[in-house]
Amino acid sequence: MIIGIGGVSRAGKTTLAKRLKEHFEKKGKSVDVYCQDEYVKPTISLPKVQGVPDWERPSTIKWDKLLKDVHKSKSDIKIIEGLFSFYPASLRSEYVMKIFVEIEKSTFQERKSKDMRWDEEPEWYAEHVWRSYLKYGQMKGDKEEYIPVSGEQEIDLTQIVSLIPN
Repeated sequence: MIIGIGGVSRAGKTTLAKRLKEHFEKKGKSVDVYCQDEYVKPTISLPKVQGVPDWERPSTIKWDKLLKDVHKSKSDIKIIEGLFSFYPASLRSEYVMKIFVEIEKSTFQERKSKDMRWDEEPEWYAEHVWRSYLKYGQMKGDKEEYIPVSGEQEIDLTQIVSLIPN
């Protein structure tokens, strides 16, 4: 089973993926989590925006490598999470469940301003991330196939788990 989790940066995708992994492992299932950020092309090959490497495009992800890793995994459950998780149709078609974590722009801006995972980013970069999310990171295809959840507060894992097909 492959589960996709998408949404803007800092919405709670990684946290949700970790919680789902813990839940399923307690049930005796093997779980692999694939974070889109781990499949970014080398910085030198990335396009630049105002002189800064632009990670905010689907073309910056090594999709072939990601799909290869997912397909060779023997785990019961595979979770793919990232801003562009629903962008490529080839990947979308493989999901048994699609979870879309939504937050308001103001929440994104507040959380992003505290994000110290990367080198210091220029102030304008957060707006660039938001625009990229609106352009590339939205639900693609049939919106009825998605489970929208709010990342504004702690996500109710029980509700999500109850919707996962057996």
